[in-house]
Amino acid sequence: MRWNPRGIDEKKIGEKIMRVNPNFVGTLDTLVRVSGDLEVEEISELGVQKLFLKASDVQRKLSELNVDERIQVFEDMGKIWEEKLRKGQFDALKRSLSESTGYSESLIEKELTLVRSVFNGESLRRSLEASFGNIEALWKFVEISRGEYKRYFPAGPVFIISSGNSLIPPLIPTTISLLTGNMTILRPSISNYNGVTEVYNILRTMNSDKARLMSEGLAISYFTHDSPSLKYLLTKAKVGVVNFWGGDPARLEVSRLVSENPHHPRLIINGPLTGFVIVDEVSANEAIAEGLAKNVVLYDQQLCSSPTSAIFIGSIEKAKEFVNHMAASLNKYGSIYNAKLSESQIYLLQSARRIFQIKGSIVYSSNDPQNMWTVVLSKGKRVLDEVVSTITGFNIHFRRRFIEIVVVDKWHDVPTFIRELPYCRAFTGVDKVQTVGLAVSDEIKHDLLEDLVNCGVYRIVPVADMYLRSPLEPYDGLNIPSSFTYIVYMRDRTLDFNL
Repeated sequence: MRWNPRGIDEKKIGEKIMRVNPNFVGTLDTLVRVSGDLEVEEISELGVQKLFLKASDVQRKLSELNVDERIQVFEDMGKIWEEKLRKGQFDALKRSLSESTGYSESLIEKELTLVRSVFNGESLRRSLEASFGNIEALWKFVEISRGEYKRYFPAGPVFIISSGNSLIPPLIPTTISLLTGNMTILRPSISNYNGVTEVYNILRTMNSDKARLMSEGLAISYFTHDSPSLKYLLTKAKVGVVNFWGGDPARLEVSRLVSENPHHPRLIINGPLTGFVIVDEVSANEAIAEGLAKNVVLYDQQLCSSPTSAIFIGSIEKAKEFVNHMAASLNKYGSIYNAKLSESQIYLLQSARRIFQIKGSIVYSSNDPQNMWTVVLSKGKRVLDEVVSTITGFNIHFRRRFIEIVVVDKWHDVPTFIRELPYCRAFTGVDKVQTVGLAVSDEIKHDLLEDLVNCGVYRIVPVADMYLRSPLEPYDGLNIPSSFTYIVYMRDRTLDFNL
């Protein structure tokens, strides 16, 4: 998933000094570091060492809990969150996150309502079952064949480095890590730090032995980029898994540092990805247009699933009809989720729009300063790269509520656009396409699906809800629960084999 887009975060909160404090159980040594307008109290190297001294004991106790008990802790946590949200107890948090992320309060409110779904017990169970099959193997040996058994053990401690503005993404791997019995250290981004700590504060206050054990297994701390504690965690600490969400150059540096660690932790990288939409004129209707418009507006296209480019298979006239339907929905959703641009941003956007027109593209747009969406129709080829070459500031980090739809005659042209995307100047920093929102006729769907699989995409879903995930879905081709565990195999019979 691309979170702004994984690694491009750290939005400053006004001009005032912001302080962030670590969140953990008990007493740990900390130190305060100042970085620009940011004052960070972080867990010190000594504090990390003390935390890891109890890691094996915490993981042993967590692993002894059956899965139902673990899931119930998070189910209860989600219910408490939902009730607090209903009573308006997170209104101040909503304003704070709106300020720190740049998202409208209405979008933050939507995010806060989605927190409950992260902790839904049935969803968590289905996610574990998709990875492990028989989830009883998380706390006992399970027979897989006559006299042969397996059991899943926590591979941690797990150190998660998240990025981006959205609140939900860091909650998912953190919760899965705890569910699979791992001591977990989470380093959120600055922009969503307050939201993440507020969520897990509920776990801290729950009055049950199992919740307290889960809470003991979680430490949250921000670390500055030059933090000695961060370097220690990556290069020396007895960490089992490092899960990094982000792009270069941070990804390269984290990979280098982890390679120096004598304990050889497993390194799982979720890099910057993006979304792509394919529509043919047979399937193009108002519902599909509305779905695409909604996904363009939500999160200002900063999720890995967010559509940032599209292909329309058919005639230019049918494509125009489709975009006209989109325009109505962009006005509708854009007015709900406001996104105000500065004068300099408006100037850059207007300049880009003019260049598209000069190069022969058709530009549909809004000049509402709180909802300046842009849809570009180009015939046969991407024009966006040419525009970005002229206006370098019109890069993927800048573009919001913008999509270029390239109109092609045949579906056979589509795979080339997907394969070439990571090498386009307009998508510098993106590894590849993660999600394809697909709306095509049955006549071409089967053959197109085969081509999409061979393009290396990870998700192929309906256009309407590209931003949503099923509990059964892997993450970028991998099951996170499996990544946070290892398998112990046990056999109590001799094999029928003679040398």
